[in-house]
Amino acid sequence: MTSDSMLTTTEAAKLAAVAPSTIKRWADEGILPFSRTAGGHRRFERFAIEEYVRGQARASSGDASPSDSWIRVLTHGQRYDIDSRLLEARGRLGGWFRVADEIGGVLAEMGRRWVSGQLTIAEEHVASDALLRSLTRIGDTLPVRLGGKRSLIVCAGDDDHTLGLSLAELCLREVGVSPVWLGRRTPVAEVSRLVGEGDVDLVVVSASVALTNQADLAQLADDLGAACRAHNVRLVLGGNGAWPETLSYGVRLTSFARFHQYLTEVAA
Repeated sequence: MTSDSMLTTTEAAKLAAVAPSTIKRWADEGILPFSRTAGGHRRFERFAIEEYVRGQARASSGDASPSDSWIRVLTHGQRYDIDSRLLEARGRLGGWFRVADEIGGVLAEMGRRWVSGQLTIAEEHVASDALLRSLTRIGDTLPVRLGGKRSLIVCAGDDDHTLGLSLAELCLREVGVSPVWLGRRTPVAEVSRLVGEGDVDLVVVSASVALTNQADLAQLADDLGAACRAHNVRLVLGGNGAWPETLSYGVRLTSFARFHQYLTEVAA
């Protein structure tokens, strides 16, 4: 028997009114978070199962617009509300890269509402922090292949916005690539040093819309491009920052769907 809050696969299936094989599939696909016992058996949090079921019911009833419901959950929801909404979106859309693109649209809408005064700066900060924490929790539950490919993920220059990296991490994990989080304000020289050590297959750099100096981003792209080319490491530049139109090395991707397509080629 398990505790009242932690469920076996069979107990979770009964609660969700599905077959145990469905619970296992949802777990394997990253739809449901789980932990493992010392013996390797899955355990599911009761609240997470209940919230996922409720999320599916809300989605099927057409509850509000996607942006409205996302923003309401992010600004007023509790931890499990946000986790559940992300997991519901993964089940509904069939891939974390699609969830990432949907969230990208929500974040853009939040920006528009902040500019127009419909959303306070406090609400925007609360929503961003809550989403970041939830993405981190879910990302930690997604397995990667031991001995598989590895990717550095880093913010460009002085960019402090890491939501793009967290979304990229889910996409990487979904195809079995291990993310190595460098995050904010990592010097280009340090990234280049890690590339030179030879234990990296890919470098992913995110620049948010806050980075508007194309000359600075062009220099960063050239410096990292030279290091990556020298060591046969792929380079991906993402986000809505002012990346140059022409790159000396690497690719510029503008959607997580395209990122996923690129990663499937890398993972192969």
